[in-house]
Amino acid sequence: MPRIVLRKGSASDLSFLREMLYLSIYTPPGDMPPSRDILTYPAIEKYMRDWGRDGDFVLLAVEGVEGVEGVESLPPIGAIWMRQFFANEKGYGFVDEDTPEIGMAILPEYRHQGLGRKLLAELCREARSLGYAAISLSVDPRNLPALRLYESDGFVKVYEDTGGSWTMKKVLTAAE
Repeated sequence: MPRIVLRKGSASDLSFLREMLYLSIYTPPGDMPPSRDILTYPAIEKYMRDWGRDGDFVLLAVEGVEGVEGVESLPPIGAIWMRQFFANEKGYGFVDEDTPEIGMAILPEYRHQGLGRKLLAELCREARSLGYAAISLSVDPRNLPALRLYESDGFVKVYEDTGGSWTMKKVLTAAE
């Protein structure tokens, strides 16, 4: 795996974060990916609307060397983000108003190299340091690499929606 550095995202990373939101939408092998117009659908658009509000958090992965100047300007290769939703505007992975929902995507050429696990571990530490007791997500159970990662990291299925996606929750421990 190339040398990967994680850095907090900022408003200047919003276009990349939108691209990651699109890539986080699972498309089974052989199926056509959805049109990029899906990002304007209200159920999806709310994940980026007014980004930067209290509780929004994003970590970006870049190829680089820790402590070397300019890491902030390197192009990201993956992202993991956290956003809190409320009962009147639930996300797909909504559990309750005290549990932020996370999303993650990695550029295809960097997948299956341990980057997702690294991003997830750091986000869990950050969420715990911010006082959250748990995090949640939505995953298509046909996305076996993602499902295996989440299950091996302590996420458990709490709900299956009518479309087949699973809402999963992880209780954060003091060690995170």
